[in-house]
Amino acid sequence: MKGGLIVAVTRDRYSTKFNVPKPSRHTIRPTIFVPTHRVSPHIEGITVLWPTRCDLIHTINRIPILTKKKFVISFESHLPRYFWGEKSRFFKYMRGLLAAPSCRRIIAWSECAKKIFLATHAGTEEFDALAGKLQVIYPNIILPEYENEPRTRQTPIKLVFVGSHFGRKGGAVAVRAAELARLRRMPLHFHIISSLQAGGNIWTDPRDRTFFDQYFKLLQNDNVTFDKSLPNEMVIEALRGADFSILTTLSDTFGFGAIESLAVGTPVIATPQGALPEFIVHGYNGLTVPLEVNAYGEWIHAGRSDKDSRVFEALYCDEIERMARNLVEAVALYCETSGLLATMRQNARATAEKFFDSRKTSPLLDRIYEESVLGPAPKVRAP
Repeated sequence: MKGGLIVAVTRDRYSTKFNVPKPSRHTIRPTIFVPTHRVSPHIEGITVLWPTRCDLIHTINRIPILTKKKFVISFESHLPRYFWGEKSRFFKYMRGLLAAPSCRRIIAWSECAKKIFLATHAGTEEFDALAGKLQVIYPNIILPEYENEPRTRQTPIKLVFVGSHFGRKGGAVAVRAAELARLRRMPLHFHIISSLQAGGNIWTDPRDRTFFDQYFKLLQNDNVTFDKSLPNEMVIEALRGADFSILTTLSDTFGFGAIESLAVGTPVIATPQGALPEFIVHGYNGLTVPLEVNAYGEWIHAGRSDKDSRVFEALYCDEIERMARNLVEAVALYCETSGLLATMRQNARATAEKFFDSRKTSPLLDRIYEESVLGPAPKVRAP
C-alpha cells in the first residue's frame, strides 16, 4: 500500500512493544491514553486515547471509547477486563463495543487466552460476532544475535530470576531453592533481579508483606546475587550468561521474561500456568515445576478470599517449599551432565524462532491493519 496507514497504539511501558509489528510497512504511532485502572479497577477495561490523526487504533486489553475510529484489540487473558463484574450492565456495554463493526479484530496472545474468552462469552447473543473476529497471535520480539557455539563447562550452574513481583513471579521459590542448594553444597548460583514487590493487593500473595521477610533474608546467602533493578540490556546479558531462567510463577498470563530468555538460548524453569505450557516443554527447552491449576491454567488458590489469614500463609509457604524442592531436584541432573544442557539451549532458541520472531509476525499484523481499514467487516467463522 502506497504510503501506508497510520496506526495509533497505546503508549504503555511494556505490553504494546510485544504485540505490534516491528518493523512495519505502516506508521506505528504510540499515543498517550487514560490509565483508567488508576481510577477504578471496575473501568480498567476501557480507555480514551489522546486525539491524534490515525487510520486505525490498536490497543492492548483496553477498549477505546469516545472515538469513531476502527480498532483492533489484543488481550492477555480476559476481555473485557472487569473481574467479578461479568453480570453487570457495564460488562455488557463493553461486550457490545467488541461485537460492534468498529472492532475489526480481537487478538488473543495465546490459546489459553482464547479458551478463556470463548468460555466467557458462550451462550450470549454476541458470541458469533465475537468468535468471528478472534485470532491467536503470540507476542513478538526482534530476536537478538545468537551464536550457537558449545560452552565451556562452568561451575556453578547459573540461574536467574527476573521479576518485579517477587512473590507472584516466583522469587520466593528461587531464594528458597538457593538455600536448599547451599545446604546440600550443590554448585548452583542464583541471580535475583527484583524490586521485591510482595503482599498487599498482589493477586496471589498473603496480604501481610512481613510474611516475606523469611524469604527476603535469604537474599544475603553467599550463593545469591541480588540486584533491585538493572537496565534492560543488562538483564538480557544476565539471561544470556545464565544456564536457566526462573519463572515459577503463581499467576502470569504469558510471561514476557520467558520469551526474552528463550531468545538468547537460555532454558526456562516454569510452572504449567497460563500460556507457559504452550511453549515450555519439560526436558526440551526448559523444566516444569508442578503446580495445581484449573481448566484455564490458573493456580487453584489464586482466587481465595482469605489471603489475610494464617491458613493461607501456611498454604502459600507449603507451595513455595514444594516448588523449591522440585526445582533443585530437576536442576541436579544438569550438574552432572552438561551435554543435556547444551541441547536444551539450542532448543530454547529454536522455540523463540518458531513462536516469537517478529519477522514472521510483523507481516501478519500489517495485513490485519490493512484488512481492518480497507476490507469488509470480519466474517463469522468457527473458533
